[in-house]
Amino acid sequence: MILDISVSPFWGQPTAKAKSDCVATRYIAEFINSLTNLAYVFYALYGISKLHRKPNSDVLRAVPYWGLMTVGICSTAYHVSLKCSVDDLSMLFTTTPVLHRVLTVNASRRDSVIMAILLGSILTGLVFYHVKTDELILHALSFASMVIVIGVRTMQLIKSRTLPGSAARRQIWGIVRFGAGLPLAWLLELHGWWHIFTAIGAYIFIAVIDHLVSGEVPKDIEKSFAWPAPVGFSVNLCGKSDC
Repeated sequence: MILDISVSPFWGQPTAKAKSDCVATRYIAEFINSLTNLAYVFYALYGISKLHRKPNSDVLRAVPYWGLMTVGICSTAYHVSLKCSVDDLSMLFTTTPVLHRVLTVNASRRDSVIMAILLGSILTGLVFYHVKTDELILHALSFASMVIVIGVRTMQLIKSRTLPGSAARRQIWGIVRFGAGLPLAWLLELHGWWHIFTAIGAYIFIAVIDHLVSGEVPKDIEKSFAWPAPVGFSVNLCGKSDC
C-alpha cells in the first residue's frame, strides 16, 4: 500500500525545519515522535504516585515531576504541529522546578515558597520573551546555567548526605551514571528513542535529587525507582574518588 504523504497539515505550515509527513493522520505531523513522548508522562506519573505514598509528601516536592510531564506534553504538541516555541520552552519547564529543589535544601516553608515565586517569575519572563522574539541565545544560556547549578549542587548533596564508602553512595552514583549514559539514540539516530531515553534519564535525575533533598533512608531504595533505574543499583559505577 502506498501512503499519501501530500496531505495538508491540519495545524498549518510548520515553523520548524523538519518536514511534516502526516502519514498516519493530517492532525499529527510526526506520529511516532508524538507517541514516544508518552514516556515522559509515564515516568512523571510514576514519580508522583510514589510521592503520594510517603509521609512527608509536599506539593512543591512534586513540582519537578509535573515539569517532566510538561516536557512530554510540549514535545508532543511540537511533533503534532511542528511549531518551534512549544518544544524549546519544555526544557525550561523541567529544569526550573529541579533548580528550585536543589536551592531550597533545608529551607523553611516560607523561604521555599519565596524561591518558587522568584524562579516562577523569571521563568514567566523568559517564556514571554522567547515567544515574542524567538531568540535562542538567552534561552540557551538560561538552560545551560540551570543545568550547571543543578549538577554542582547534586554532587555536593551526594557527598554531604551519604557516607564515604557506604552502599548508599555507591548506589546513588551508580544510578546517576547509569541514567546519564543512556542516550543510545545518538548511535541509533532515531528521535523516538531519544524521547524515551531522555525521559528515563530526566526521571532518574529528578528522583535522585528528591531522595537526596528529602533525607529519607528507605530500606530498599531500588524499589522506589521505576524500571530501568533499579538496574543501575546492581552495577558498580562508582569511581574511587566518589565512593
